[in-house]
Amino acid sequence: MQIQATQVIKTLKTDFVPHIDTSDISKHVGKNLERQQLTRALAAMCVTVYAHIPPEDAATCVTDGSNDDGIDAICYSAFANRVYVIQSKCRDRIPTAAEVETFVRGVRHLLDGEYRYMNKRLSQRQNEINEYLGDCDQIVAVFAYLSADMPSKEAMDVSERFVNEINASGEIISFEYMRLNEIHAQRKIAQTLERGEIDLQVEKWLTPGDYRNEIMAIVTGSQIAELYAKFGDSLFDSNIRKVLQGTETNNLIFDTICESPTSFWAYNNGITILTNSISCANKPRPSVSGSECFRLSSVSVVNGAQTSGALGRALKEKVPLDDIYVTVRIISTEGQDEAFGQNVTRFTNTQNTIGVREFVALDPNQEYWHQTLREEGYLYTYKMGGEFNPEEYALSFSLEDATRALACLSGIEDATRTKSKISQMWSKINGERYKRLFPDDLDPTLMVNAVVFWRNFNEYYNQIIGEAEGKERKVLQEGTYLCCTLLLEKYRWDHDLATSGLNIEAWINEHKALIEALAYACFAEHEDINGGGYAGSFFKNTDKVSSLADRIRQSVFHQAELG
Repeated sequence: MQIQATQVIKTLKTDFVPHIDTSDISKHVGKNLERQQLTRALAAMCVTVYAHIPPEDAATCVTDGSNDDGIDAICYSAFANRVYVIQSKCRDRIPTAAEVETFVRGVRHLLDGEYRYMNKRLSQRQNEINEYLGDCDQIVAVFAYLSADMPSKEAMDVSERFVNEINASGEIISFEYMRLNEIHAQRKIAQTLERGEIDLQVEKWLTPGDYRNEIMAIVTGSQIAELYAKFGDSLFDSNIRKVLQGTETNNLIFDTICESPTSFWAYNNGITILTNSISCANKPRPSVSGSECFRLSSVSVVNGAQTSGALGRALKEKVPLDDIYVTVRIISTEGQDEAFGQNVTRFTNTQNTIGVREFVALDPNQEYWHQTLREEGYLYTYKMGGEFNPEEYALSFSLEDATRALACLSGIEDATRTKSKISQMWSKINGERYKRLFPDDLDPTLMVNAVVFWRNFNEYYNQIIGEAEGKERKVLQEGTYLCCTLLLEKYRWDHDLATSGLNIEAWINEHKALIEALAYACFAEHEDINGGGYAGSFFKNTDKVSSLADRIRQSVFHQAELG
C-alpha cells in the first residue's frame, strides 16, 4: 500500500472512526470490522471535506450498511446549497463499472423517491432528504477510493451517461471521483476545522474597553469570503447553522455584491464573530483606529452567516470583491463563563430579521387589500407576525397562500417560477413578475376565490399523491402547481373569479375525476418526455413545463371535448 494511503487510514482511525456508529456491525471482529469502520470513516471524511462540517456531525450523515442501495453517506450544505451523495471504497484499487452502476442506481432511486430499496438509515431521513433535494441548486455524486488512478473507461461511461440523462432538463447533478491524492491532501481537515485560528487584517477598528475582549472593525469582503472557503459551514455555531437553510436573504446579499458593491457596507448589518482569544499579531499594543492585524483562535460566526455565505459564493464564482467592506464585531470568550458565549449567540440571533417577504409591506396596495377583505370577513396577512385567527373570519390566508394561488391563475410560467422559489416573485415590488400577480387594480374578491380554489384543489390532489408511491409520487408532488394551473384554466372557461358567491368547493367535488385525469396524465406525459431524467429539475424549467402542459391539455381536455 502506498504511503499516502497508509497516512489517510491513520487519519481515518484517529479523527473519524471514534464518531462512527457501528452498532449494526458489532458482531463483526478483526479485519472485517476494521474494513467496515474505515469505509464509513472515509464516507464521513468526504462529508467533512465537501460540506465542511466537524467529524462528529459528518458521522451522523453516514448511511452505509445492509441494503444501503450503494449510498454510504448523504449530506446537505446550506450555504453552498448543495446535496452530496457519497459512495466510499477504502481500498487501493479503482472502482469497477458494476460498482459505479450500483451507486448510480442508488442515486437514481434517491432522486425518484424510491426509498423502498433503501435501508432504515436512509428511509428515516426521507422527509429531510426530499426537502434538501427540492431546494438545492446542485446535487453532487462522489465516488471515493484509495487509488491514485482514474477509473476505467467503462466506469467513466456509466457515470457520464447517468449525468447526461439527469441533466436533460437542466444542470442539476455532477459526478466526481475522489481519488487518493485528493483525499491525502485533505487528510488533516478535521484538525483544520477544529483549530479555526486565523489572522484578520482590519482597515479601521475601535474597542469600548480592552481590545483583547472586544473589537468592532471594518474588514475587506474578500477576507470573509476566504474564511468561508476555508472553513465552510463549520465556521458557524452548530446550534444556529441548523436553522439557516433558506437562501432568499443570501440571494439578496449576493445581488448587492454583484450589482452595487460600493453600497454593500451601507446596506449590510455586518457579522459577529466569537473567538477564544484575541491578540495582536504584530505588536503587544496595537494602534487604535488604524490598520492592524489581529490573531483569533477557534473562530465561530454566530451572526451574519448569510453574509459570509454570499461572500463565499461570490469568491467561488469569481465575482470581484475589491469594493466590498464588512463591519465585524469580534468578541472574546476568554475568561468568561460558558453561558457568555451562548448568550452572545442567542441575543444576536433573536432580533427581528428583515427578509424579502417583509419588503412587500412597502406596497401600499397590500394594506388596502388587507383592510378591504377584513371588512368583508376575510383575514389576509401580508406582514410577519400578523394576526391569524381562523375562528373570527370566514377565511384566513397569508401572502404565501395568495402568491401561490395568483401564480397558478397567472399561468404556467409564473406558477413554475413560484414553485421553484416563491421569494423571487416578491424581490422587486415594482417589477414585472410581482405586478403580474399583484397589479394595482387587483380585485380582492379574485384574490379570495383564487386562494379558495388553490386550497380545495390541494385537499383532493394531496389524497391522490398519498395513494401513489415511488417515482409516481415524486412526479405528482412536483406537478402540483402545473395541475392546479390547468384546472383553473378549465374553471375559468365559464366562471369569473372576480364574482362573489362562487361555490368553488362544490365544483371541485364535481370534477374529482378530472383532477385524477390531470394527475395521471402529468405522470404519464412526464415519463414519456423525461423518463430517465430528474423530475425536480424538470418542473423548475418553464419551457419544459409549458411543453408538458400542452401535452396534458391535448390528452385530457381535448379528449374530453371529443368524448
